This record gives sequence, structure tokens and C-alpha cells, in this order.
Amino acid sequence: MKSVAINVAANSSHTGGRGPIYEDGTFRYIPIPEGNEAVMEPTYQDLNLDPIRPESTKDTVAHLDPEFPELGYSNHYTYGDRHQPKTARIAELEEGDILFFYATLDYVGEESPSQEWINDDWGAYIIGHFVLEHDPISKEEYHSLPKNVKEQFETNAHVRRDEFDAKYLVLGNPDDSRLYKTPLPLSGESGIEANQFVTEHSRASGEEGWYRRPLKFDTEGTRILLQAQRDYHDERLTEPDVVSETEFDRTQLGEKGQLQWFFHASHSKYPVRDIVNRGKTEPFLEKEAENFCSECYQPSVKTFAETDSRRYLFLFTRCQNDSLYTHGERRIVGYIDKKRSLKMGDRTAVQGDATLVSFEDSVDLIGIVDSPNYVRNEVLEEEIAQRLVEYFDEQENVLNECLDEVERLKRKRREQEHSDDQLPGSSGGC
Repeated sequence: MKSVAINVAANSSHTGGRGPIYEDGTFRYIPIPEGNEAVMEPTYQDLNLDPIRPESTKDTVAHLDPEFPELGYSNHYTYGDRHQPKTARIAELEEGDILFFYATLDYVGEESPSQEWINDDWGAYIIGHFVLEHDPISKEEYHSLPKNVKEQFETNAHVRRDEFDAKYLVLGNPDDSRLYKTPLPLSGESGIEANQFVTEHSRASGEEGWYRRPLKFDTEGTRILLQAQRDYHDERLTEPDVVSETEFDRTQLGEKGQLQWFFHASHSKYPVRDIVNRGKTEPFLEKEAENFCSECYQPSVKTFAETDSRRYLFLFTRCQNDSLYTHGERRIVGYIDKKRSLKMGDRTAVQGDATLVSFEDSVDLIGIVDSPNYVRNEVLEEEIAQRLVEYFDEQENVLNECLDEVERLKRKRREQEHSDDQLPGSSGGC
């Protein structure tokens, strides 16, 4: 896992200047103006930004890129770019890597900031991030995308122009991408001074003009940024309570299956979730469940839980351990035999009997579905599902070894979080 942070949003050269950051650390993301007449929306007024922009700009069309569904205008996390050196850095990313977005923001509070990390003039702040759902999509690849993937870019500004002009497009994972409520500071005591996230954890030196350039982070730097964002926003996860549960009579269930994607832990030879780098909770093998602690493609899991014809939830991932011959391949590593549906407040989880196999015994996704590079969840007909179940049942079930590995990775993450607490500025809350 690696990442790049790129500068977006209105700056001091645009009419109305930079976006605002307030006394309590909240802010507004203000896109730059759109420069193509074929794009007719959204305007700043459509985005409810007209109260904080000059009257003369309220009908100006905004170049809403990146798109964040939190703004209420689009349903997908998308970004497109055509300019060097941003596109060169984006091209180096892969599925599961992180694209951070940072902006320069002006302080507009009447009193001094309530948090010492907020610059009282202007500063650079990370305002959101995407976890890449797929590898960056080139201009050439875009036209041959599967229909269901291509449709997710329909509202991207570069797609809506009279001539599609992005060199690369990026789609964010819907569960792991977000526009922050409070940003993560990259500036130090002044806007032009870079803080430790830049000088110690990126490949940038923090020299003059650093806040206009792409910033590259390796695995450790990326993990520290993600952890700092969780700390600033107090987003530590705890195991939730089950509100209610519904038992299934398996004799009344059909034999169809459904695929469910998860991010593999590169630290492990076992098919377990990425706990150390990403803090992932699903699949929650500790309870032999999916969506137990947090949402992961929740609409798909909810449909699986509510559909009697689907019994087997097949777990698949991209092997991230470079010491294994399956490294980089998408592999089905086992399944959950649906036993009960759990109501977790506003979320539905599925629980059952889990069977997991080693990567050596796993099944390549190629040949099982069309366009395997773009699949995240898909229904498998009875014949295919039954063949997979019979195969996995003949292999060694390594569930207990996976559970031991999960506990080892949890300890490793706790050790890293403890060391991160020593970072200056990384443990402050908003």
C-alpha cells in the first residue's frame, strides 16, 4: 500500500480565493471553476456554496473534481486529471492504494482557532481520500470498461466535457473513501512551512512551493497518515452489539453463491483482512461473519442476507504477499455458509460456518466471472457455487490458523499505534 497526495480545490488565484476553515476545524471544499462550456452543472449555488462565494460567482459552473458523494450531487467517488506531474504520480498507484486530496484553506474565524493545529492565516490540509477501487484507468482503457464500471464515471467533469480529456480516471472504494469533516494539517506554524507528515513521512523535503506539488508516501507513511486521520476524527472502532438476529432454515435455502471482496494483509501468508495497514474489520473471522463491525459493500451483503436463493458467500481477494506465487492474483479463498442474519443498528451482517483455505489451495477468479479485475461482488449460479463448495470442502480448512493470524496482526497494529502516539501533532483531537 502506498499513496499520493495531490493539491485540489480553489486557491488564492481564483475569484473568492481559497476555501474556508473555521474555529472548530470544520471547513468547506470549494472546487475550481469549470473551464469547458459543455459542462452546465453544478454551479456553486447548486453546491450550496454561494453564501461563502462572491455574488458574481453563484451561477458559475464548478469543476466538481474530485467528486465526493457527501456533497449530495453525485453517487460515486471519482477523480480525473490530465496534467503532469499529477498524472505521472497517479499512474504509479494500484488498486487498494490511497489518493489523498489536499487544499489550501483560509482561516475565517472571528476568534483565535480553538485547535493549535489550525493556522490563523492559511495552511495546507488533507480534506479527503480515495482508496482506489481499481488500478488507475487510462484514457484508452476507459472506452472498453465494463458497462457497470463505466456508468460510475457518468457525472465526472472530464467525462461530461464535449471531448473526454482525462489522461487518467480514478474510482474510490465506496466504503473506504471519504470527504473529511475536519481536515488533517500538512502545514506547520505557517502555511508555507511543512509539518512532520511532509518532511518525515513523504518523499518531499518541504522546500518552497511544496504545497502545490504531488506528495508521495510509502507504506509506512501512508499508514501513519490514515492513523492520524482516525485519531484527529476519533474514529477508533469497537466491536458492536447485535440488535437482533434471524436464523435461516438451510433446507429452505437455494444453492446460489455470491462473491464478496476484501483487502488482504500483505504481512500475512494467510487469507486474512488487512488489519495493520488499513485497520480493516471485514470479513470478521472472529465471529465467522461479514459486515459485523463496519460496512463493506453493504447493499450487496444486505441483498445476500435477504435472498433465500443465495446460500454461500464466497470470499475473494488479491494476494498481497510478494513471497507467495499467487502474489497479485485474485483468488477465491473460501466461503461462509449462511446461517443467520444480524441486525447491527443501521447495518445488516451475515454469519455462518466459515471455511478458509491457504492461497496454495485457493481458486483463481479467472474463468469464474467475466472481467475479474473489476468484480467486487457478483452472483454465482448453483452449478458454479456447488462446484466451489465441493472443492473447498476437500481442502484443509485453515480457519483456526487464520484466527491466530488475526490476533497476531491486531497486536502488531496496537504496537504501531502506540509508537504513533509519540508523533508530534498526530494525537491531537478536533
